[in-house]
Amino acid sequence: MKGQLSGDRVTVDFSQRLITRRFGRREGDRVVLLPEEAAYLVHKGTLEVYDGKKAVDFNDLFSLCDPVRYFVYADLRDRGVRADFGDMGEYLPVSEDDVFETSDLLRRAGKKLAVVDSEAEVTYFLLERFDGTGNHSEELREFEARFANGFFVTDYLELHRKYFYGVQKGNRVVLSIFEALYLMEEGFLSSSVDEEKVLSFGRQNVLNFERRYAVYKDLRERRFMVKTGFKFGSDFRVYEYVRSVSELRHSKYLVKLREAVSMMELACDVRLSSAVNKTVLYPVFRDGRPEYLAVRRVKM
Repeated sequence: MKGQLSGDRVTVDFSQRLITRRFGRREGDRVVLLPEEAAYLVHKGTLEVYDGKKAVDFNDLFSLCDPVRYFVYADLRDRGVRADFGDMGEYLPVSEDDVFETSDLLRRAGKKLAVVDSEAEVTYFLLERFDGTGNHSEELREFEARFANGFFVTDYLELHRKYFYGVQKGNRVVLSIFEALYLMEEGFLSSSVDEEKVLSFGRQNVLNFERRYAVYKDLRERRFMVKTGFKFGSDFRVYEYVRSVSELRHSKYLVKLREAVSMMELACDVRLSSAVNKTVLYPVFRDGRPEYLAVRRVKM
C-alpha cells in the first residue's frame, strides 16, 4: 500500500480493510491517516509513504508524531487492541514526567492511564471510584482516658484486644489522637480535656490534621477499622473488619493523602500497595467530605 504525505497527514486509496481495522478516516475515495497511524503502518511494513516522488521513512514520520501518544498507540495495536488514534477510548496516554491533581484523576475514573517512561515502555493503571463499606462492628462501653501530648492512655484493655483500637502497652492501651477524638465524638471516651482542646492540639502539632481526621472519620463511618499506615509510607491502612486482635486479618487498603500526584509517585504508591496485597486510595475532598480514587496496575 502506498500513501502520499501532505502536511502532517498521509492519504491512501480507499481500503475497507483499513477502515475495518480502525485506521484513519474516510474522505470520499481516500483514507486520511494521522502521522502516528502512518508511522505505525510503515513500521509494520504494510505502508510506503512518499512526499511527491521522494520516499518518506519511519524517522521522518515519527518527527511529526506526539511520541507519548505514538508509543501508547503502537503498544495497544501490538497487543491486539484496535485503538482509534483520534479517540483512544478508555486509555489516557501520559508521560512519566506528568503531574495530575487527584481530583482530575477522579473525574477520569473508569479510564486507564497509559504511562510512557523514558525508555518508551508503557505501564497501565486503572482508575476507579471507590465507594466501599466495611463490616466492622463494636459494642463499646464508656471509659476514661488521660491525655498526654497527643496520645490518650486508658486501662480499657478490651478496646485493643477485641476491637483493635490503639496499641497495648503493658496493662494500658495507648490511643492515637484520631482514634481518641473519634471516640470522644461518639460519646464513649471522656477525659480531662474536651474535644476543642484535642482539635486545637491536632491543628498545631499534627501534619495535615483536619484532612487526615476527616478521612479517618469517614472511613470509620463506612464501618472500616482504620490504623496508621506509617510503616507502609501511607496515612492509614484500612481493614474491612476486625473480630479480635488474636484473629487479625490483613488490611485491604492503604490511604495516601495527595492533592497532586506525579506519575512516579503514583507508580511507587501502587507498587508498594500491590507488594503487600493492598489497593491504594487517594482521598479527594468535595465540600469538606472525602471521596476516593482507587488505583491499580493492570496487565494487558
